[in-house]
Amino acid sequence: MPTRQICIIGGTFNPIHMGHLQMARSAQAQCMADEVWFMPAGQPWQKPNADLAPADVRKKLVELAIEGVHSWRMEPFEIEHEGPTYTVDTLEKLSEQHPDHKLSFVIGADQLANLTSWKHWQSLFDYARIGVVDRTQWGDFQVPEALKRHLLQDRLFRIPMPSVNISSTQIRRQFQLLQSGNAEVRETARFKLEASLPTAVLKYLTLHPVYGRAQP
Repeated sequence: MPTRQICIIGGTFNPIHMGHLQMARSAQAQCMADEVWFMPAGQPWQKPNADLAPADVRKKLVELAIEGVHSWRMEPFEIEHEGPTYTVDTLEKLSEQHPDHKLSFVIGADQLANLTSWKHWQSLFDYARIGVVDRTQWGDFQVPEALKRHLLQDRLFRIPMPSVNISSTQIRRQFQLLQSGNAEVRETARFKLEASLPTAVLKYLTLHPVYGRAQP
């Protein structure tokens, strides 16, 4: 089997939004990846008390968001894992399951700053290259001193991405505002949701309330 380049984008996807899809496009282009795997977190160790939607719902939302893009897929590894998940363990297992694949794991610039606090962080580079999404349009790529050797060895690399001002936290807040008694507030919230979410995701969340009793 020929070697395939795989970009893995992890996260809670609570919910998945247009910013995640732009990240995937930027990462796939930078890595020249054959596939992008969206990997929803089960119970991430850094967010054990996060207000997460049920795993099966977040999985469904990812599937809806990427439907029709043949080189994108939903990777259920962490969703199906019981208990807290650690990236180093996940990458080790995936590299064992797919020995012919070359993996790149995509993180945000905010995660880069605390990467050295992750479990066995040095071993991450044994299983995958680490791509850092950088929305900075100018200036140098800021890398912590402890990680600079991985940058020089091309095990750590930059993924330029246009700035996208969307967050899952903001989206959950907009769903709450749909319940406002003020019609203008409701209309503004609906407009922001339409701009932030893939159409199929918004339709699902409207029909199946998850965040803030998302009613039409």
